[in-house]
Amino acid sequence: MTDYADICNELYRLARECNGRNVDITLNEVPVLLIQRHEDADHVLRANSGNYRKNMAWFRQALGASRFSEEGEAWQVRRALTHAYFTHFDREQACALARRHAGVAVQRLRSDSEGGAATIDDGVLRRLTASVLVENFLGVPYERTGLDMQRIAELMEYGSAYSFVPAGETRRLYLDGLRQLPALRRAVLQELHCFRDGSVPAGPLLRDLLAADQDPQQDIVLEHELVTFFAAGAETSAATLGWAAYLLALYPEVQAQLRAHVARMAGEHPDWGWRELSSLDALADFVSETLRLFPPTPIVARLAVEADTIGSHAIGPGHNVIISFVGVQHDARHRPEPWLLHADGSARKGIASGVNTAFSFGPRVCGGKHFALVELMAALAVFLLQARFELTSDAPPRFHWKAQMLREGGQPVRVVGLEGARPGR
Repeated sequence: MTDYADICNELYRLARECNGRNVDITLNEVPVLLIQRHEDADHVLRANSGNYRKNMAWFRQALGASRFSEEGEAWQVRRALTHAYFTHFDREQACALARRHAGVAVQRLRSDSEGGAATIDDGVLRRLTASVLVENFLGVPYERTGLDMQRIAELMEYGSAYSFVPAGETRRLYLDGLRQLPALRRAVLQELHCFRDGSVPAGPLLRDLLAADQDPQQDIVLEHELVTFFAAGAETSAATLGWAAYLLALYPEVQAQLRAHVARMAGEHPDWGWRELSSLDALADFVSETLRLFPPTPIVARLAVEADTIGSHAIGPGHNVIISFVGVQHDARHRPEPWLLHADGSARKGIASGVNTAFSFGPRVCGGKHFALVELMAALAVFLLQARFELTSDAPPRFHWKAQMLREGGQPVRVVGLEGARPGR
């Protein structure tokens, strides 16, 4: 396998053909152990995490050093800088922002469908999640920043292209299409300069990032941290909303049941917020199943420091290990009929549920997990209240990896307005 964009299709093939088993594979002449068993993923990511350093050189090469790519002390410093903001946020505020921006997004998607669009525009979902992210953590409207999230998405895709470069083939890859990367990277960094020059008022998080940037002992670059902030905080949630829309269209009976739950809650509480929304177990289960069936970040790469044993596999120093969340979350030992959506109240139970594993686990669990769950729940509630989602094609998905797992060609979904639906209701 040499095409980086095709890796997700390979992950799903291996999850089916080698279900519940780890697999030795070769990626561009490099031997790799692909882990598809939760117990072995837990060994690497939690129990013996100190022996497996994060293998994100490709990300650093394209986007610069940040919390996402670094290890050891460099990661600890960055984590301490931002972790409190990502874990101790105002859930009611985040819910209200997601509710408002989702209302705008669903109107745009409805308009697109009425104009003949047969797929969902990923850019609309990206703008939704970026708007919630910026306004919640930076305290300014997304429009005021002047950022183009499409450029950041393109930068992520170029970074992904470096993931599985054959030995000695970097120059060929560059000549074949990555020669645009330096100019794109400069353009993105220039756009992010607005956070440095005072064009964007500095709230608490931005002030802390600026102070760290100006401290020569910390070796932190503001723009690098912001690229990761937007890429991880907005792109991943946007991809998940796309897969959620696809599942709603694929399972119309589940869609109808969820809409009834949300409508009942909204009828009893017209000004609903997170307190009311968090009681909707059926919607939380659906979000978990979306994350299980289509994890937006499908792999985590690690490099062994010392010799180890994983199951029956002997691991030597420097051995490459990849955790396949696709494999882990489709393991039939933990989820009977793992390829189907489970809406029976069991979705969040078990060690391989989406909500428990899709954000990774162990000391490097995604810091924005709880924010993402609030945002996803609120956005989907608005989607269900305002629109119906219908399939425009029954073709099975083909996947495209752009550091997040997207559907090649876009999600084949038509968004139809509900009669009598009002913004926010």
